[in-house]
Amino acid sequence: NVMKVFDLIGLNPADIKIHLATHNGREDPIDVYFRGDFKTWQEDQNNNNFTRTYVLSLIRHSSNNLWLFAGVYRVTGAEKRAGGGYTYATKLTEHGSDLIGRMIVSYTLTSRATYRLAEKIADEMLLHEIKAKPLYFDDFSNYKAVLLNRSQLCTLFNQTPQSWKTALSAVSGVYLISDSLTGKLYVGSAYGENGIWQRWEEYFNTFHGGNKLLKALHRKSGEQAFSGFTYSILETMNSDSSPEEVIAVEGRWKDHLLTREYGYND
Repeated sequence: NVMKVFDLIGLNPADIKIHLATHNGREDPIDVYFRGDFKTWQEDQNNNNFTRTYVLSLIRHSSNNLWLFAGVYRVTGAEKRAGGGYTYATKLTEHGSDLIGRMIVSYTLTSRATYRLAEKIADEMLLHEIKAKPLYFDDFSNYKAVLLNRSQLCTLFNQTPQSWKTALSAVSGVYLISDSLTGKLYVGSAYGENGIWQRWEEYFNTFHGGNKLLKALHRKSGEQAFSGFTYSILETMNSDSSPEEVIAVEGRWKDHLLTREYGYND
């Protein structure tokens, strides 16, 4: 028995505009959502898109036909901006509020239109899954795709999603910290128990992770200096690799990226 999304929301589709939020060329709305800024992001529109009482927000999640339910918003005002575009005032409603971040909707986008009249597509919007707990973080996909900014790193360790903890604890390896404020890079390595997870947890707790030049940066400029940091993985290695093996690979990456000469490696 296939369940339709509107069976769960309890509103008349004729009162609703559906916003199928996808990458806008600058950022992915799923990242914005996990950062906690989705409402403001959605209120900024290039066109007069929200011409109904309610907006039902779905954010593209993991694959092309799966969407994360981000709530039903009541439109309380719209202001045309001098430079073009609209700024909306919206209020998150109680409709389906217990399903926010938990309901995954199956809907195949057949055109480029991402703002749809609800009654046109209500029958095609099917319930795919209701998660036990709201998603605060996308499920781990692969090591090469990992790129976390500082606020995402904090969310990761505040929420400790199991798929991420399992994946990052399972490997040793070499990682990269990039400072978008200065362009400087830092290459580090993680080995031993809980691998990269344990190492990155130190950055979450201390900012500098005990690294000499990062400690100096922290003393001089404080936490603000770390606001532009991003964390990614250069190379993974088996968790039973010896420290010597991992450090040798780390040294090779420092040579490649000139992080001793120009970065934060001492």
